[in-house]
Amino acid sequence: MSWEFPVTRASLPMKAEIIAFFKAFTYAFSGIVQGIKSERNVRFHLCAAVTVLWLMRFYELEISEKCIVFLCIGSVIAAELMNTAVENAVDLHGSEKTPRGKAAKDCAAGAVLVMSVAAAVCGIVIFLDRAVICEIANYFAARPYAVICAVLWAAASFIFIFGFDTKKK
Repeated sequence: MSWEFPVTRASLPMKAEIIAFFKAFTYAFSGIVQGIKSERNVRFHLCAAVTVLWLMRFYELEISEKCIVFLCIGSVIAAELMNTAVENAVDLHGSEKTPRGKAAKDCAAGAVLVMSVAAAVCGIVIFLDRAVICEIANYFAARPYAVICAVLWAAASFIFIFGFDTKKK
């Protein structure tokens, strides 16, 4: 029995499949960018995620806790993007005024709410540590520049979340 594979001209379709495979990633990234550009809640969740990731540096989390945080962040943002897809599909077909169209949009929004509440509960369980919260407060109390950076981050986040919307009204 030989383990060698014959080399044939049939490799051209395989090359096309590989190109199509990688092109699918560009479509996915395009969808993420479109969600960020058009959806305020996606931008909110991104800012919240960056804040949580920065605050994680104060915690000595187990690898499993870190994985839970990353899964929660990814799940909430993915749910927001799916909600956006459902809303756009319903609006595209002009059925947003029908009971079924409204139900589809409401269910998608409900899925985001359920995921967000679950992620918030996980965050509370993982991050609600009085000693670490005091350490964070002391960090900011001892570093006025950190307070300025936090205020600038809050202002930049506010502008990022509410300052632009490319949705066509």
